[in-house]
Amino acid sequence: MEPEPTPSPEPTPTNNKATQEEIDANVAKVFGTTFSPNQDWSSTTKHTVTIAADAPLSDVAKVQILTEAPYFNDDARVLNEATTSKGQSVSLTYDCPAEYTELVAACVDSKGVYYVTGFKAGDAQVNFQNAAQTRTRAAYDLPDMPDAGNLKMKYKNSYLTYNAIRTIKANADAEGTLGDKENSIEAWKNTNWEKERIWMLDNAGGNSTWKVEKSAIYRTVTITDAEKKSLETVLDAVGGKKARDSKYKQMNLTTIRTSPVYVLTKNYLVADGKGPITVTPVQMLSTEIDNTSLYYYYFDPKKLEGKSEEEQVIFLKNLPKFKCVDSKLTKTASGLGKGNGEYFKAHEYLLPYFGDVSSDETGDVTAQGFIFPEGTRIGFMLRKTTTDWSDSFSADNDINKGTGYTKKSYNKAVNGEVYADGRLNKQINHYPDFMNALDKGMLDDDPRVAIFGANQRTYLMFEEGADVNYADIIVEVNGGLYAVDAAHEINNNVYTFCFEDRNLGDYDMNDVVIKAERLNISQVKYTVAACGANDELYLRNIDGKTLNTTTEIHKLFGVDNLSTFINTQTKNYESVSEVVTVDPSFSFTDFSKQVYIYNKTQNYDVKMSQKGEEPHGIMIPCDFKYPTELTCIKDAYTTFNSWGENPVTSTDWYLNPVSGKVFDK
Repeated sequence: MEPEPTPSPEPTPTNNKATQEEIDANVAKVFGTTFSPNQDWSSTTKHTVTIAADAPLSDVAKVQILTEAPYFNDDARVLNEATTSKGQSVSLTYDCPAEYTELVAACVDSKGVYYVTGFKAGDAQVNFQNAAQTRTRAAYDLPDMPDAGNLKMKYKNSYLTYNAIRTIKANADAEGTLGDKENSIEAWKNTNWEKERIWMLDNAGGNSTWKVEKSAIYRTVTITDAEKKSLETVLDAVGGKKARDSKYKQMNLTTIRTSPVYVLTKNYLVADGKGPITVTPVQMLSTEIDNTSLYYYYFDPKKLEGKSEEEQVIFLKNLPKFKCVDSKLTKTASGLGKGNGEYFKAHEYLLPYFGDVSSDETGDVTAQGFIFPEGTRIGFMLRKTTTDWSDSFSADNDINKGTGYTKKSYNKAVNGEVYADGRLNKQINHYPDFMNALDKGMLDDDPRVAIFGANQRTYLMFEEGADVNYADIIVEVNGGLYAVDAAHEINNNVYTFCFEDRNLGDYDMNDVVIKAERLNISQVKYTVAACGANDELYLRNIDGKTLNTTTEIHKLFGVDNLSTFINTQTKNYESVSEVVTVDPSFSFTDFSKQVYIYNKTQNYDVKMSQKGEEPHGIMIPCDFKYPTELTCIKDAYTTFNSWGENPVTSTDWYLNPVSGKVFDK
């Protein structure tokens, strides 16, 4: 392979040794500032924690320390892990990135299913008993159940959905007068939504425990400290208070649309036929929560057999949708303001089973019980409306003539229904106030709900608008359902070692770049990723077969010419890796064990910078995008100088690279 074109660096001296005064002067010239004498250039802290593998799983294969919970979260990283068995305790040494003060411990079973609990970085011990104290599927009993025969869905309380109204109107609009850009319903034309109706309970039939109010059946519940902590651990990374922080990660749409529950069932939960099903709101982050309600529907999957994809979708569209959660009622009871973001439990809503109800039903429908037949698929719809439906519409109106309907009512952009089954979102995803989600990566047939299992519970996270954070309302589903727990594969955290090989350097910090991963309690994977130096260099503190103290670093890539820049301008060579064995107490922060560089040309060692020194060697606790050739690190990361001047500020400087000034291949 031909060498990369070489920039025009300063003339290469035969020896770059310098006095401390010369080094300090060069640092001031290159960085334009003076660094704090208390700066130790460390963004990582070593800790040891003992983990009791006592999670309520049928088996435990290993324990892990994670940066974040793994659910719909590609940013979660493993800091260390060890194989073990249920009931055993394991001590793990780990290196914690500065950005994390709260971490996650996990028990993982032989199928790769996770049970997690939170702990603080630096805690000496962690177990799963507090998380396990909350109710699980296996021990789910409801007190004082109401008489199902007294619960009725009345036809007078049922109404056409916005989808149905818009479809009927669009079909009748021969001239296309409703197709203007701002209030178009043309997308609903010939889409087979005509029969979809929402049904609501008559407000009667409750008892001292279960109330029937706002056309839903619920009981009052409270949240324990253990439950709240468990919710924080499970949900913070994807739906917590930071979900509206523009600097925080957005929900991973690819992970949602390729999740096992969506691929296998299109986001339908499956009844196990053994117990009642309840839905409990646990967070309401939407500022429009006063205008939303949750509906469910169900069907026997055998009814889809032999149907084409289009026929299946038509069948699902026209199933009756039953109200189960009144968000305004629960928000008021919880005492939370709009968009508060707190985790809570105020109401637990019960889902009645009404049997095989048709969309053409015109009479009252009485509940048959609270246990759905085994195998029944249960879907969810979130409905947003800014007006009281019953004030504008009646089941007896002649929709084709437009009686009782105004263009403002049925065509207001904020009004609409969104579905867990993405195939039912094709029209609403192209409608004002919803369609902006497409600009953020959502596809027109993407699910509007992220469904996952965690700690033997099921969570539904709804996206009712356009910001694609999937945290507008989060509900916990319990009871008679098969588990939706899925195996997770989580990447190991990467630590990047960056070296400046000369005393009087340009501080592009890419003279040697080494990536390291703690694979488990006894193995570390080292990867030499780049070499932007002209000197003869050797590794130290890695004694492998390939990565060792005797092979010159350029030659690891098959390069004899020391002037060749390796992976600092373009990706011109493959990285070189090797797994080595380490002691269980090993830490990347231990100075005596840290990898470093011997510069034979200059005849000195280049080690990790210590307190009061200039940054000739730094370790960054992530898969760091190092600066391109001749780009000073302060220009590639604009808050690097702030961190250097004051060690307690800008500690996350390495998370914000300047585009075009870092190697990102």
